[in-house]
Amino acid sequence: MKAATRPQRTFVDELLDVLSNVLFPVVVFLVWAVMTTIGTVVDQNKDPQYYYDMYPSYVANLVLRLHLDTILHSVPYFSLIVLLLISMSVCTFRRVIPKRFPKDRAVGVENFGLHGSIAMPSGRDETATKAQAFLRSQGFTVRAREIEGAAWIFGDKHTWARYGVLVAHLGFAIIALGVFLGWLAGFKGELQIFNGETAGVPEQPGLAVHLTDFTAQFEPVQTPNGVFYQAAKFQSDVTVSEGGAQTNADVLVNHPFKTTSGVYFYQASYGFGGRFDLKRNGKPVHLAGTGRLMPQDQIFLPGTSREIEYMTLLGPSDPSQVPAGVPLPKTDEYALWVVHDNVPTTDRPLLVPVGKTIDVGDGYTLTALRPVPWSGLTYRRDPGESFVGLGAIVLVAGFVMALFFVPIKVYGRARAAAHGAVFDIAATTTKGNTIYEREFAQLLDGLRRAGEVPDDPRGQTEKAYA
Repeated sequence: MKAATRPQRTFVDELLDVLSNVLFPVVVFLVWAVMTTIGTVVDQNKDPQYYYDMYPSYVANLVLRLHLDTILHSVPYFSLIVLLLISMSVCTFRRVIPKRFPKDRAVGVENFGLHGSIAMPSGRDETATKAQAFLRSQGFTVRAREIEGAAWIFGDKHTWARYGVLVAHLGFAIIALGVFLGWLAGFKGELQIFNGETAGVPEQPGLAVHLTDFTAQFEPVQTPNGVFYQAAKFQSDVTVSEGGAQTNADVLVNHPFKTTSGVYFYQASYGFGGRFDLKRNGKPVHLAGTGRLMPQDQIFLPGTSREIEYMTLLGPSDPSQVPAGVPLPKTDEYALWVVHDNVPTTDRPLLVPVGKTIDVGDGYTLTALRPVPWSGLTYRRDPGESFVGLGAIVLVAGFVMALFFVPIKVYGRARAAAHGAVFDIAATTTKGNTIYEREFAQLLDGLRRAGEVPDDPRGQTEKAYA
């Protein structure tokens, strides 16, 4: 006799089995979460030199060679999201819905963990009517059907809680939509604007920011090492030009400005550019570039092996740069190094007050001019952020529905007996039997009272529940 052969499954069936396996979306989600964490820790879409400045060379090489600097905008990242959505959809229709929304049908009541039988003195139909009335009084939605000579009653309570998992899945889908929209049409970057200058947003032609004035306020903080000054407030007064219209705005820390096209500008940093007048033998020397120096910038003196390195600005304009315990200068002064043949000419930086002229050697003199403040503004546009926020709310609501509320389904069967009728009932929940044991015992007692069963049934009532 030949052994029975299993019917050959198609590729589609096997693929659907894999996608609907709960372990599959869990693994995909963990991989996606790891990639998201990396993309959050590693600044994205920066110039390669930025990573070599921020990290050791071997870490920077790893970031660039594995493309971790663009991980949040990569095809594999969004492919994982699409794969996760597909898996969740298949799992929802093949497993979640059939399990959480069982059909009304005749079942083996005695096979349930929570089940019981009650012998009632009234006939079958009257017993079914009384059971329906009692279940409705307990908050159940009741449906009655005649199946194979028995009066069946199906009841549901807290049915809406069964949708919790589906709502959570919907929330994740909305979040994924928001992330995709942000990837498709969003952008972010930084602008460094000096007082009186204008900078445009490269990703959105026609959008530009003019810095009218930058102001900063500092508060003294007493420490064991002395007083240091902490930035309490810094603000950029700007004029934003967009589509031919101009808007005056104040951009403060924690108070971003949003344009009509949805671009946010945040106050992120500030500083002061050094300005100097350089002469050799009394004749002006033209400095290349804008004539402003940023911290760590250098001036190479033509015809010599000397250079001047601008360190920082100290004084009332930016007292936060003054070391703790050092008196605050009354006027702004620059901290400079004068280097000759790669060797500093002094054992400590030179402090040059604004307006003072110093001799830097080889016939060169340097005069410190008033610094010019600059403001660092970060900008961001994310058309999907509202969807991400909505999806997060829906996701949390789904988890609350699924975790904190218990949907109950009962199967009741009234069948004729020699001295009246027997009512069999079983209950099932989405969280196991233990959580509903006590309530099921109370439900049996209530049905017995509703059926007017004597207090001493002498074996006419049977209870069985896990």
